[in-house]
Amino acid sequence: MTNKKSADITDKHHEFSKYYIMYTPSTVNLMEKIGADNFTVTDVVEYLTGKKLETCHEGNYTEFLTFNTDLLRKGMLEQMAIESYSLYYIANQICRADTNARVIMADDSRRTIGQVISGEGKKPAGVFITTMSSSFSGACAATLILNRVNIPVIIGGIHVSTSPLDVDTYIGGHLPHPEIVSQVIGAGDLLTIRKIVSDIAQSCLKKEYIGTIPIEDGVWGSGLVSELPKIRPYFINKLPIAGPILSRMIETNVATPFLGCPFSCSFCSISSFPKEKRRFTSRSPEDFTNELLEKQKNGANFKNRFYFISPDNLLVGGKKLYDVLDKMIESPLAINYAAQISIEVADDEKLLEKLRLSGASHFFIGLESLDIRNLEFVGKNITSRIKKERTTVGEYYASRIKIIQDYGISVHGAFMFGMPYDYFNSLEDHSGKKIVEFCKKNKIGIQPTCLSNLPGSLDFIEGLKKNELIYGNPGSMDYFCSLSIADLTESNRKPPDALFNSPLVVFYLLYDTMKSIGSYFNALDLCYYMARKSWNKPTSTGVLNLKERAIDAFAGVGFQLGASAYFELYRELAHSTKWLQGTFERLYKREQNPRVKEIFRKYIEDFV
Repeated sequence: MTNKKSADITDKHHEFSKYYIMYTPSTVNLMEKIGADNFTVTDVVEYLTGKKLETCHEGNYTEFLTFNTDLLRKGMLEQMAIESYSLYYIANQICRADTNARVIMADDSRRTIGQVISGEGKKPAGVFITTMSSSFSGACAATLILNRVNIPVIIGGIHVSTSPLDVDTYIGGHLPHPEIVSQVIGAGDLLTIRKIVSDIAQSCLKKEYIGTIPIEDGVWGSGLVSELPKIRPYFINKLPIAGPILSRMIETNVATPFLGCPFSCSFCSISSFPKEKRRFTSRSPEDFTNELLEKQKNGANFKNRFYFISPDNLLVGGKKLYDVLDKMIESPLAINYAAQISIEVADDEKLLEKLRLSGASHFFIGLESLDIRNLEFVGKNITSRIKKERTTVGEYYASRIKIIQDYGISVHGAFMFGMPYDYFNSLEDHSGKKIVEFCKKNKIGIQPTCLSNLPGSLDFIEGLKKNELIYGNPGSMDYFCSLSIADLTESNRKPPDALFNSPLVVFYLLYDTMKSIGSYFNALDLCYYMARKSWNKPTSTGVLNLKERAIDAFAGVGFQLGASAYFELYRELAHSTKWLQGTFERLYKREQNPRVKEIFRKYIEDFV
């Protein structure tokens, strides 16, 4: 039996010897290179590999394709063990488009491009890259290396779609073979991917492709996609006694029933996109549910029941969301999931009931600020409702959070720092203290971010007119390097006067707030609170089954622990290593305001 199975695998490998690589780059920490003389995009390759790009050739190029991980920044999704759905989705699209090929997924840590090619013993037919703004520099470095050995590269993702000129600016001028590098603007739909695959085979790649359909049915389970090993949810280790055991058993899965957003929040990367390019598009409820059921075809377990459902806001689904939830509830699915959603969900208890029965266990909610003037500044739609109720932002949020928690669903709120009406009087007296008090009182976690002008956003476009970017405009190397912080961990725009126009002050507000809310004991307090709530309001599978009910309660704990893991992420970024300056040390050295320097002098000395 074993010999037959091995033979089947060998035959399948031989039958599908052609392969592509689907690659998601990590964020390269280039902030120390801002202002550096004569630093170029090709120097990023040497920075990451210790080797000069001009020495790369057919005999050694795979060595260039494994980067020094000490120079990479961990992102929020990696910290919370959430995979990139676009990576998996496009990989399956490629398999649909080219039925004679396999796709091997790669990143910069679990399985690198160099390791894949070395293991296969031959070049891929092409490398597809999906990139966020923060990971664009890593995508550029990989593209320059691959191009030197004639491997076609197709690069897409949110940064390419919102800033298409950057590919020409930072990659185009450094390519010996520009005809085999292409960019996809918009979605990676089947028609577009089929055209790309055909053009690769005929050696006639176009410079640019335009995709239009954000999400389609049937893009899953091809069997010819070699997925990456799952990210371990190490934050579960915080749970006393059982935590280290459970963290080795649990995997977090990702899926999405629909994509697209009708809103135009000024800080969002897609806010400047024409509405037809970000139109709401839904899979059928059957297709979405069948994808989840396929994972549980041999029964539900800790590796296939915990999900992150990835639309930017579940509420944009409207009637489609109801249809999806009904299908999930009717099915034999046993899942617990986290999702992003707006606070207005609390005003529809019929929907909340369906969400909970379908497996909703945790909500990420964009709260942004407790000051209504800040909410108005970023164009939050909720401000009119708050004013209509003649209440404070904190009171409005608290009343809705309680309703959500009473349905057994834990919450963490995304708050922005560096807003116009934030304040900083001293290390002990600042606007973050009110957020700490609010989060602890209402038993929620926090996702802290800095107000930044994200490439492609309306804020970014307006900021260019006002010369707001503090690290340089598009076209400059300083702008290229500053994309490292487009993960919202720091501000790239001039902070307000009330914060001394200081990025150091903004990062301190974020860090000090997160330190209080993300502490170990506070995290456990939130977890035990939600365990009781989740037990009292089980999902559809937990209503008549005590084991499932216990898992529902655990899910309330687990997702809340994940939200608390942000502090570990920021602590890593804040502290210096032998490879990189920590955020505090770097920002303190750049600080120009003597008063701010004096306020932080002792703090930075002790921190470093």
